[in-house]
Amino acid sequence: MKIRTKIIGLVTAVLFLSFLICGAFSVSQFMKASIEGIVQNETEKLAIAERAFRQVGTREDFDEMGELARDAYLKYQFERCYQRGYALLKDDICMKNMTDYDITNPSALKEAYTIQKISGRYILIMKGELEYPQGFSVLSVKDISSAWTSARDQIKMYFLIFLLVFGTAVSVLILLIRRILKALEDLRIQAEAISRGDYSRKVNITSGDELAALSGSLNRMSDRIEQQIEDLELLLGALSHEMKTPVTNIMGYSDSLLHVRLNELQKEKALEAIYRSAGRLNQMSGKLLQLIGLYENQEIAMKDIELGKVLIPVLEEHKTSLSDKKIRISLDNEAVSHFIVRGDEILLGSLLDNIISNSIKALDQGGNIRITCLDRMVIIQDSGCGIPEKDIPHVRKAFYMADKSRSRKQQGAGLGLALADRIVSFHRASMEIKSKEGEGTEVGITFPEV
Repeated sequence: MKIRTKIIGLVTAVLFLSFLICGAFSVSQFMKASIEGIVQNETEKLAIAERAFRQVGTREDFDEMGELARDAYLKYQFERCYQRGYALLKDDICMKNMTDYDITNPSALKEAYTIQKISGRYILIMKGELEYPQGFSVLSVKDISSAWTSARDQIKMYFLIFLLVFGTAVSVLILLIRRILKALEDLRIQAEAISRGDYSRKVNITSGDELAALSGSLNRMSDRIEQQIEDLELLLGALSHEMKTPVTNIMGYSDSLLHVRLNELQKEKALEAIYRSAGRLNQMSGKLLQLIGLYENQEIAMKDIELGKVLIPVLEEHKTSLSDKKIRISLDNEAVSHFIVRGDEILLGSLLDNIISNSIKALDQGGNIRITCLDRMVIIQDSGCGIPEKDIPHVRKAFYMADKSRSRKQQGAGLGLALADRIVSFHRASMEIKSKEGEGTEVGITFPEV
């Protein structure tokens, strides 16, 4: 059985039972109120007639009369004071019957009133005791069939309204459930499409409820997965392209070493070329693994970190390169030590390493690298060769090299800024690159408040 059938059946049953219970209670209360209204009206009539009947004589007058005379007098006055539909009783024996029915057992009436069905008619029977003479009472016999029929007609009308409301409620419910389940079905189809690798399909739910929020999340997830797959395919394609040159070099020089007679100097140059190409492959593979790891959302340990604890070890790693090139480092140790960043220590180290490494590669002999901290921004400036203006928008792309000959000479892989940009985005920070060819480059990273 489909979930749609189960839900509609269950909710319809609950609605029906709810309407039925409420309807039965309402009908019961309506009938009770109608009868109580009639009883109240008849009680008032009895009270009025009793007050008029008391005017025919005092207690003393009746006490002075003989029993036969008193009974005859009371019958006479009863006919004058009461209309048809009443009977005078003495010790529950009918003395005067002005009703259309035989009074057989009035003592059986123990409650304030009772309703009997006689010959298809509904009869209300009430009894009221007279204050005096003692032992006398008045029995009221009222045909309430018209009121009873009116109440029954009202009940029928109620049930018609009940059926109309119930039918409308069920229809609206079915439409609502179909709409909800259709949205769920669309979400299921999109999830299956994602599982098959089809990320183009989107769900458009505009209801403004939780299903719309879920569809938006699923659409964003689909877009993100598609973008990551496209990026990874681009990375792998670019890596395959970039590997051709070093692999060709390695194979060519290896073949020369194996099959060509070379002198010692030629052998040394061939080995150096093989070493450089292998180093470039190693660097490319390492950076690519880091970048792929970030795309796959590897676990990140976020905590408050002093920037100096990350930056100083990075500078120590480049101490030899800085010394060989006689590059001067300008660093405000106090500002760096008080600069707190919330992030992953390893990733932040990789971020600073890539940017500083690029600055070192951009410098020949001599030159300066200046590292400053302003507010929530870390600025790394160098006085190197700079980046052509046309290349600045593209330098964050994987394997993009503004100066390919210089990058290959220094074993660059074109992945450093792509990796840095990805790390920055994971820390909800922003990175701005400013550069002028021949003057140097400035990289500013703005971190969010801790």
